[in-house]
Amino acid sequence: MKSWWSRFIKWQALSRADRWLLLRVTVCVILVKLGLKVLPFRRFRIVYGRFLSGAAVQTYDALFVEQLVWSVRAVGNALPFEVLCLPQALAVKYFLRGESEYELKIGVSNHDQLFSAHAWVVKADQTVIGEIPNISYVPLWAWN
Repeated sequence: MKSWWSRFIKWQALSRADRWLLLRVTVCVILVKLGLKVLPFRRFRIVYGRFLSGAAVQTYDALFVEQLVWSVRAVGNALPFEVLCLPQALAVKYFLRGESEYELKIGVSNHDQLFSAHAWVVKADQTVIGEIPNISYVPLWAWN
C-alpha cells in the first residue's frame, strides 16, 4: 500500500476538476458498495434505477469517459476494501446515465471449468470498463 504522503502529492498534482471527479466517484463507489452489501439485489436494482431515471439526455466526450474510468479504477484500488467489477461498472453507468447507448452487462463464464460472473459497461460493442482478455462471458442481463 502506498504511503499517505505519496498519495497526497499525487492528489495535489491533479487539477481541480480531476479532484472533484475523484471525490464524486469515491462517494458513488462507497454508496454502491454499501447498497449491494445491505440490500437484496432486487431491492438494490429498484433503488439504483431511481437514481438513473430522470437524467438529462447528454453526450459524453471520450476524454470525460476516459477520466471517469481512470477515476473509478483509482478509487477501487485506493479504498481499504475490495471493489470488484460490479460496483465499478455500476458507478460508471451512474455517471454516464444521460446517454442511453451505455449499457451495463452482467454475464457468466465457465472458463477452464471454473464458473465466474462479471459485470462490464459497453457502448456500441466497445467495452468501456470491465474488459477481461481471453475470457468470453455470456451476458445474462443488460441494463440501459
